[in-house]
Amino acid sequence: MEREDYTARMKAMLTDETTYEKIKRDPTSTFQARNNNLVRRLQNLDLIDRSTATQLITYKAVCPRIYGQPKPHKPNMPLRPVVPCMTAPTYHLSKFIGNIIQSSITSKYNIKDSFEFCAFINNVQIPEGHIMVSFDVVSLFTCIPKELVRRSIFKNWVNITQNTTICLDLFWEAVELCIDCSYFVFEGEYYKQVFGTAMGNPLSPVIADLVMEDILNDAVENTGFPIPYIKKYVDDLFLVLPPSKIDEVREIFNQQHTSIKFTVETETDGRLPFLDMMLIRKEDHTVVTEWYAKPVASGRILNYYSCHPMHTKMNVAVNFAKRVFQLSTNLESSAINSIIHDRLKQNDYPKQITSRIITRINRRVTPNTAMEVSVEDTGEKCFRSLTNIDGLTEQITKTIRKEYPNIHIAHKQAKTVGSILPMVKDRISQGEKSNVVYRIDCADCDACYIGMTTTKLKSTLSGHRSNVRKLQKLREEGHTNRDGAIAEIREKTALVNHAAAMEHSFKLDEVVIVDKTHKSTNLQFLESCHIYNTEKTVNKRSDTENLHATYAGILHTFKNAQNRTKTNHTNRPNTNRP
Repeated sequence: MEREDYTARMKAMLTDETTYEKIKRDPTSTFQARNNNLVRRLQNLDLIDRSTATQLITYKAVCPRIYGQPKPHKPNMPLRPVVPCMTAPTYHLSKFIGNIIQSSITSKYNIKDSFEFCAFINNVQIPEGHIMVSFDVVSLFTCIPKELVRRSIFKNWVNITQNTTICLDLFWEAVELCIDCSYFVFEGEYYKQVFGTAMGNPLSPVIADLVMEDILNDAVENTGFPIPYIKKYVDDLFLVLPPSKIDEVREIFNQQHTSIKFTVETETDGRLPFLDMMLIRKEDHTVVTEWYAKPVASGRILNYYSCHPMHTKMNVAVNFAKRVFQLSTNLESSAINSIIHDRLKQNDYPKQITSRIITRINRRVTPNTAMEVSVEDTGEKCFRSLTNIDGLTEQITKTIRKEYPNIHIAHKQAKTVGSILPMVKDRISQGEKSNVVYRIDCADCDACYIGMTTTKLKSTLSGHRSNVRKLQKLREEGHTNRDGAIAEIREKTALVNHAAAMEHSFKLDEVVIVDKTHKSTNLQFLESCHIYNTEKTVNKRSDTENLHATYAGILHTFKNAQNRTKTNHTNRPNTNRP
């Protein structure tokens, strides 16, 4: 899809005034204040502890950025609006409230995944005169009205109170705040979602499940006749109905609320696709299944020649093979093997590896990979990630697993799809970013200052500017470096100390972000690495004291390699000269 077409579709979608409303300014500060005030009230009433309150309060929220996710399996490939809410003011509150509600839902219809449904449906016999039917909600998240959520919360409050001490009024206030905090920016313009909930809000799937459960219960009660089998996976329903009752049941479901509309798909020649299976009704009315991929599926899995650890590629291939094997109860082993072989061949897996995977799957033996180590579970598991460096990371992982069997290492790639493809979301301005390591160059010499901040960068820069202004004011009043007032300011940061000692100024308007992380606990280590690896910093020697000698040696080697590359590049003859 071309960017112009994508932008036009997004803007057309956002003109729907029944769902979205354009607002004049960024409401982040308002929602952040409401979130923090509510959390403090909950803490003051002893409804949450201090540790929970600390997790729910935020001071570095950033307006979420919306993007459209194409639906290639639908006509004209419409866009699904997604609003990643990780930076929203109520993100942690939404997760907290969502976990309480999720723990309170008891459903006789829900299925956890395809494997659970496969085990269920393969033991089903369709009654005479009935067929298999699937119902699907049209755009569930954006169609759930607040009054339906409120009704479901009140209706299920007896169950919810088993998992929280928060009173109903305050609990609903928190839910309502999380729903109202559905706003975003697109192309520099701010919007608020006035109807439904945002896909990307961690509370959305939970309240969608709660609302769907109530709708399903009410609809079944109003049908007036028994429905032999009903199962639900989010907004996908599987039902067994008489053909003459399908339209009637669909109408009953659609009458539950004007905004919730269901589409219907019936079996054709005894076959019905549902989830990633093809359900097949046999002549004796029993049901068998086959693994199924939509016609628009690309067939791609993790390619064998991709730059990922071998055990990761093997696990992807094995899990795919196990999925085909376990979901295909209607196929002979040869047909299953053919599907697995063709799909792995399409992704460049060698024939020998494919054959080994198929042999183990057919024997129903859980496959081992070269990286798996059998250890006794002696305590709580701890999960950590390491950037994948071919050869090195796998050796480090082996050593860690041997010495610390409860630590589980995941390998992550330095170069991701997001770093290669052009960004479709609005970029976050540099000043709004947090958990970053930054560099500020001196305007009067070739020195620089390396710093870190867990808060927004613009707040930290504001502090530097304030210190510099105080220093300048003291200078204008006739104070010297020997005076206590200036000595006190010089102790604040290495930046202002250099400015005072050398009477230099810094380029505070030209700050450069040199590193970032999602974990604030990693910042001090990253800052130490950059201070160690940067020449002529004004930082204090104590800033790198906590850097382990092993890392210092690696960084020293890395710095020498960088310098050699820079020297070779500088000394390289210019072939473009005439």
